[in-house]
Amino acid sequence: MSKQDNIKDNTLNKLGGTCSILLGVSYLVIAVIYLLVPPEQQEGSGIPIGRFLESLAQNPTPLMLGYLAFAFGSLFGIGAVLAISESVRPINEGWVRWTSTLAIVGFAVNAVDWFRSVALLPASAAAYVQGDAAVKAALTVPGAIAHLDQQAWVRFGAVGLWVLVVNLLALHDGTWPKPLAYVGIALAIGNWIVVASNVVQVPSQLLRTIIVGVSVVILPPIWYIWLGLRLRKAT
Repeated sequence: MSKQDNIKDNTLNKLGGTCSILLGVSYLVIAVIYLLVPPEQQEGSGIPIGRFLESLAQNPTPLMLGYLAFAFGSLFGIGAVLAISESVRPINEGWVRWTSTLAIVGFAVNAVDWFRSVALLPASAAAYVQGDAAVKAALTVPGAIAHLDQQAWVRFGAVGLWVLVVNLLALHDGTWPKPLAYVGIALAIGNWIVVASNVVQVPSQLLRTIIVGVSVVILPPIWYIWLGLRLRKAT
């Protein structure tokens, strides 16, 4: 490897490692904010949309900060994908290139989705509180307030596929420690369980909370921060 290639690799590792750490931190920020917002604003809580909008109209700031953390975290995720993928690309370039592209699309959709929510939801909440019966009915019909990728096939499923591929390759080649790879594989499975729970519409609120807790609060910070530190150390 030439000196120029080495400098290029180190730059990618440093930037990607930083992005990976910030992505992991964003999940922790989201978890804290989720615990601080009123129960009526906790996504997936089963609260009627009307009560959600009424609560949001009273105090939208904490939840919108959480959405912004999701959005910016997803932008950091794109940088993390580039560096993480490069570290295992020589093992199987075809699978890495394909799934990393899918992951970038997934993070991009997630970022757009949450920025869109920040722009639209407070206005929708204000309109609901101030509106007449027709306005309230229009804002509470199924799908009136929905994600761009409602069942999370791209936001979680595509990203989960990439996470699985890079961890299986790293595990096979010894690119990073086995415990880190096992955490990544568990994260990928958790992402797919999120998609499955959205598709079949799991009725149990407790089960949905456990799924989201494991797949969003516990595993992502561990894997992304740990891997980010390794990438930066490699520079």
